[in-house]
Amino acid sequence: MELIFLSYAVVRMQKMKSHDLKGIQFHNQRERESKTNDDIDEELSHENYDLANNENIDYNERVKEIIESQKTGTRKTRKDAVLVNELLVTSDREFFDRLDPVEEKRFFEESYKLFSERYGKQNIAYATVHVDEKTPHLHIGVVPMREGRLQGKNVFNRQELLWIQDKFPEQMKKLGFDLERGEKGSSREHIETREFKKQTLEKEIDFLEKDLTVKKDELTAFNDKVESNLKVPAKKQMKYVEVPTGEKTIFGKEKTKPEKKPTQNVIISEKDYKKLVTAARDNEKLKTHLKNVLNTDMAKENRDLRKKNEVVKNKYNDLVERFNSNVRNYNELLEENTSLKARVKDLTNEIGSIYKSTKEFLKERTDGLKAFKNVFNDLVDKVKGRSPKGEFELLNNAENRREKNRGMDMER
Repeated sequence: MELIFLSYAVVRMQKMKSHDLKGIQFHNQRERESKTNDDIDEELSHENYDLANNENIDYNERVKEIIESQKTGTRKTRKDAVLVNELLVTSDREFFDRLDPVEEKRFFEESYKLFSERYGKQNIAYATVHVDEKTPHLHIGVVPMREGRLQGKNVFNRQELLWIQDKFPEQMKKLGFDLERGEKGSSREHIETREFKKQTLEKEIDFLEKDLTVKKDELTAFNDKVESNLKVPAKKQMKYVEVPTGEKTIFGKEKTKPEKKPTQNVIISEKDYKKLVTAARDNEKLKTHLKNVLNTDMAKENRDLRKKNEVVKNKYNDLVERFNSNVRNYNELLEENTSLKARVKDLTNEIGSIYKSTKEFLKERTDGLKAFKNVFNDLVDKVKGRSPKGEFELLNNAENRREKNRGMDMER
């Protein structure tokens, strides 16, 4: 009995800016030991390959070459521009388990061909296949160049992402790969790497549990089939042999006589012989089957996967909690900022009122314009000494500029 589960095509898109490229280069080309990805089996890393490059490259330099070779304008690329839209192409573990190595490589080659034809082979910076993780996958780095400039938002708009989700599995199916489109409107379309690995592990555990149940059923059925109380009628084979009688002839030679004695062989019918051969063969098969199950130790593998799944789940929950905490902090700061702005506005209005009231108060209690200006300027200087470039000084400077402009207008 073979268990076959429905496999989905997975294409995830991630935006990469300049500061992201060095990190993804280190990861894709395995230039540094990963401290966060426990899934990497370093003994298999030498089997990874790049469909677009024959050797390791500098991602920033390659992307710059692609942009500069096609750019038509003179404007510099913005520092915060999206330079690469990376597509991660994969499926679930059981899909790849059903492929032999040649078909697995053809799957990635056809995927690369489809996307390089759609976005232009000249715009593919890298196409790295990882086979050293739990699930094989392809990273395709697309530089979104169109009509001589970077146009990430236009190249990978909503319609394009829907096209990828619909047409990629459709194309792969035509090429002989048993894949379905991901569920429409589900989070599967834009799922993040950690969440994807979490779901993949859960599905793999479920698959192993079902496979373990099937193996147990097969073993029980096979055990029932093997005859354990086989009874075969048999009789000993007899033959005549010469045995001494204890007497001697006239010539002194010992006398013998023929006597029927059993041999080490038994005699059974041909039908019973075939039964024995079949039982022996079935027992041998049972031993081999049992040995394979014990060597596979799927129960242990299942437990290990559950532990890994728990670690990933905890990391994911921790990230969600931190994200929610950051959102709460952001909302609190936003609220506090709004409150402070309102308070500053109130204080500014209050200082403006004090400025006007003080000016009117001094004007009423000084003799002549000159005396008033001297007293008021002394007051402004004292306030400036305590609060340089404060609101009081700003109001005074603005008023002086207005008076100066009115004087110039009168002269004209």
